[in-house]
Amino acid sequence: MREEEALRALEHFGLTGKEASAYVCLLKNGVSTAQQVSQLLRVQYPAVYRILQSLQAKGWIEVSQERPNRYRARAPRIVAEEARQNRTDDLVAAAEVVGSLEDVIVPQNRDAGGDVWIYKGAESVGRKLREIVLASKSQVLCASPFPVAPEILRLLVDALGRSRRLVRMVLNEANRKDIGALGGLLSPNLRVQLRFPARPLPATRLAHTFVFPNDEQVFIVNSFYRDGALVGERLQGLWVGDADYVRMQLEAMLQDLDHMTKRVRRRLPTNR
Repeated sequence: MREEEALRALEHFGLTGKEASAYVCLLKNGVSTAQQVSQLLRVQYPAVYRILQSLQAKGWIEVSQERPNRYRARAPRIVAEEARQNRTDDLVAAAEVVGSLEDVIVPQNRDAGGDVWIYKGAESVGRKLREIVLASKSQVLCASPFPVAPEILRLLVDALGRSRRLVRMVLNEANRKDIGALGGLLSPNLRVQLRFPARPLPATRLAHTFVFPNDEQVFIVNSFYRDGALVGERLQGLWVGDADYVRMQLEAMLQDLDHMTKRVRRRLPTNR
């Protein structure tokens, strides 16, 4: 490993460039005084003394009690693991604080046009899906009245499986085999139901999948199919933060399910 790579890695642990150089210097030279480190790094003595004090405070080096003080680098593997754990603990604590901001900070102004946002492409759509699922404080409902491509199902399962809440996923019967193939990826809190009956579809069509994280928001995944094949670059997500719109979508979806179910029942043979 080149020294430049080691220095960059040390900076990832929170050391400055000069602190990383001083630590590597002590590793190579062994126990040294501040004056020796100053000469090796070609840095003025007062500056080196501040660097060594900072390294000691961060736990990367040890200092003797005799005069002049002598400095020794702690074992790299041990100190790196300690630094990694400390940063992990700090990130967990920081994530808790940041995550609670929406509970303590109420926006003073709402943008009247800010309740509809459009996302394009699998990466953008997937990222927004994961965001709304993780932020949900209630049961999540996902409904896909029409069959969708396996790639869309995988994107949905990946996002919905991250929820800390129960997720109900209502799909079209035509996707039964596709869900079976994803069995190992289904999380325990994901409940899949095949309630929408399969029916003939045009080769070129647009399929809507609705994700309701709560009663006031809906995320609609629009997947486009040409000649029966998914056109990935046309994938689009529509986030709507309008409670009235959400209620209308839910009602329309339930009515569609009821109508499709009745049509299928009428086609079934009756026992005489």
